Amino acid sequence: MTAYEVIDQIKALSPEEKVKVVEFMEQEIAARLLTEETPAMLAAIDEGVRSLDQSGGREYTRAELEQKVRQWSRGASR
Repeated sequence: MTAYEVIDQIKALSPEEKVKVVEFMEQEIAARLLTEETPAMLAAIDEGVRSLDQSGGREYTRAELEQKVRQWSRGASR
């Protein structure tokens, strides 16, 4: 089954079932981040935060971020 087929199946779920899928994915992402966290990753995050503090980073709305993630994910899958 492809990711697009899974997405189509998720779209057919009830709102309650979709919440369960979201909760599952959040747990999976959190677990992956915790197990894959490295000193280099933390240093890069710290550097990014310092850079934003110094340069005054742009703020995004949730809708803008969701759109960017969709664009990035489509680009990564091709």
